[in-house]
Amino acid sequence: MISIIFLLFGIILGQDDNIMNDVIEDRQDRKDLMQEWELMMQDFIPDDMIAFELKQGTIEIMEEGIHHPTTIRGAYFISMTTKEKINFLIKDPKGNIISSKAAKKEAVFSVNITEPGDYQFMFDNERGSSDQMVTFALDIHNATYEHIKHHDLDPLMKQIQHLQNGVNDIMFETKFSQQRRENGYEQMQTTHQRLFYFTILETIIIVSVSVWQVYYIKSIIDNRRLI
Repeated sequence: MISIIFLLFGIILGQDDNIMNDVIEDRQDRKDLMQEWELMMQDFIPDDMIAFELKQGTIEIMEEGIHHPTTIRGAYFISMTTKEKINFLIKDPKGNIISSKAAKKEAVFSVNITEPGDYQFMFDNERGSSDQMVTFALDIHNATYEHIKHHDLDPLMKQIQHLQNGVNDIMFETKFSQQRRENGYEQMQTTHQRLFYFTILETIIIVSVSVWQVYYIKSIIDNRRLI
């Protein structure tokens, strides 16, 4: 009896450690993400932003044709409430991997493109145990267009364009941050709920052990009296 109780107690402690490790790991990943965002994603205005379901055990591939040297930037994230993580790859027209993110719930990237062609963005959930909802945003910086626009627009149009870019940037950052906050809030609720249930179970086990100890000691005392 007591061995079973201590076994259950050890399992619960192990589960608590796993939960805390997951929370610490997620916080570190988020800290690293924010540092990368500050370095690479200033004035990020996505050309496309989509959400799609990534099935368990599958790889989703998106292709984008790029016809001139440029820089592509982007970000993706999945629900923060899940323990699952996905892999992300970018392949050039020759099939070479030019950027990758392994086992991440969310990530950003910035890649310089020198060769025109069709580039693949691959979301890998082959080792996952459940479907994932992925949000993906991509910006392809058109260097030629930006160069012409900068020299040909009059000062008023430049100011209007600057304001429009600023508004778009704020709208995207607000939407992206809101989705991340909602996911983070859901994850916090789930974690707290699990900790609450584990705490109740721990309390029951501790009370059971205490009652058993009292009963055991009482039985020993009664036996001595009989002797």
